[in-house]
Amino acid sequence: MSPTSPAARPLPGSFRSAAVIGGTHGLGRALALAARDRGLRTVVYGRSAAPLAEPGPDPDGLLPRALNLCDPQSVRTASVELPSPCYVLWVAGAFLKKALVETTEDEVEQLTRLLFSGPVLFLRRLLAEAEGPVHLITIASSSSWKRRERESLYCGLKAAQATFVRNLVPELLAAHPENRVTLVNPGGLAVPDFHTGLALDFGAMMDPGEVAGIVWNIAADQRRAFTEVQILRSREPGSEGTPEVSYGARAPQPPEEPATAAGEPAALPIQHH
Repeated sequence: MSPTSPAARPLPGSFRSAAVIGGTHGLGRALALAARDRGLRTVVYGRSAAPLAEPGPDPDGLLPRALNLCDPQSVRTASVELPSPCYVLWVAGAFLKKALVETTEDEVEQLTRLLFSGPVLFLRRLLAEAEGPVHLITIASSSSWKRRERESLYCGLKAAQATFVRNLVPELLAAHPENRVTLVNPGGLAVPDFHTGLALDFGAMMDPGEVAGIVWNIAADQRRAFTEVQILRSREPGSEGTPEVSYGARAPQPPEEPATAAGEPAALPIQHH
């Protein structure tokens, strides 16, 4: 399916505000700016939002609020006061490419807090305070179902994020029949700061601004309680990095089987129970 046009347009319905958890860099920033362009009062949560003056807007017209998802005290005390009904975007993320045995205890703890436990605890507070409908837009990753090497922790946390959100839907519908959830699994984005230290061809990756426009148009058109979408980059010659949109979940790819010296897959051992 070809992507929806990313052109900015006003969002229908009664939603007039957006809160972007992790909206200071990369795709989160692009989503925040796109929300602003669609006429939403946009609150941006992030660590680098701290130096900006509150409650006034930053130069881009966004409303910054300091939130450090790796700091339990910050997660407990950051303001969750938002106009209702509102969009809530879970975008915060960081990448780690390391074998698990090479990963430090601190890296495991910090990445888990940033990608999963911190946002879950903060979202718990936001939902408890919401007085009207909430449309939750969750940016997970195609890494939640793709086969990867030396990324077991990152992929596992992204899979946990996606599974958590799918199973949150019945609870949200029980709380308010107009609540909505959009789960987005994007592929590689041209965000060099996200892939620190890796030699990648960012020219063959997706533009965050274009992807942000696609995400918002999907959310604007959503009528069902839950929508899951894959936004993957084309690898066709001449179209490298063009977003390709498809709907529905993907089955996890199995790990590669070990190859024999002749290059044929080795037979898996038979286990007797």
